Amino acid sequence: MGIHMGFATTQALLAAAVLLTGLALPQPIRADAPPPTDRPFLRVVVIDHSPPFSDRDAAGALVGFNIDFGRELCRSLGAVCSFDAVPFKQIIEDVAAGRFDIGFGNVLRTPDREQRLLFSVPYWRSSTSLVGRRGMPELSLDEAIRSRRIATIRGSRQHAALLRLAEADPTLHANLVPVPTLDDLWDAMRNGQSDMAIGPTLNVVHFLLSDTGEGFETIGTPMSEDGLGGTVHIVFPPGQHALKAAVDRVLTVLRNDGTYQRINRNYFPFDIY
Repeated sequence: MGIHMGFATTQALLAAAVLLTGLALPQPIRADAPPPTDRPFLRVVVIDHSPPFSDRDAAGALVGFNIDFGRELCRSLGAVCSFDAVPFKQIIEDVAAGRFDIGFGNVLRTPDREQRLLFSVPYWRSSTSLVGRRGMPELSLDEAIRSRRIATIRGSRQHAALLRLAEADPTLHANLVPVPTLDDLWDAMRNGQSDMAIGPTLNVVHFLLSDTGEGFETIGTPMSEDGLGGTVHIVFPPGQHALKAAVDRVLTVLRNDGTYQRINRNYFPFDIY
């Protein structure tokens, strides 16, 4: 990569590799290639459709920020990895059950999830944004739900926040437009089914930078209170403390040597950490 690595960096990577070598990992379910006997094998899972974090190209191959960084993480760990994609909710279930070793599911840390998963050090920071037609006045979330139809992904933390606001006035439920996927979120605005949409800020930014986002803009400032944002973590099955410790060390190394920032720049116009 043309990046000079000092003694401390080399020592950190060696420590991570030694730590991983002792892991008793379960056998793969779908490997990209048969794992060599002298290297640990890790099963990595990402969200099936969450651009720019993870998506599939025209040939069906997984692409995106989480894929690129996951591969770099595996390389630094000295591991052979397979990559698979499932819906967000399934990531939490599958990793908690040990069907995958590492989950890049854009997962926020909550007390409930801490009972079921192990969390890495922070990987990036999440927030929530409203988006609407260019020129729309700035609105708070409470003002927006009282005056606009808002598309939201069904079952998301944004959907939950809108439902909480609507509890005080049941008539406001008519302004909620739940949709199943991220693409449906943008389509609801474009076809007039909703006046606005609400979603994770980095997904919103990706939409606004795309051709389909022409004529739209964020409304108001990003929100992180009431469960709408926070630090995002890589997740592991319970009990995989050695793997978590190794990944934490390598995450720090990749931040310090500029690798994280290089991959970041391929997908975002600012540092998401």
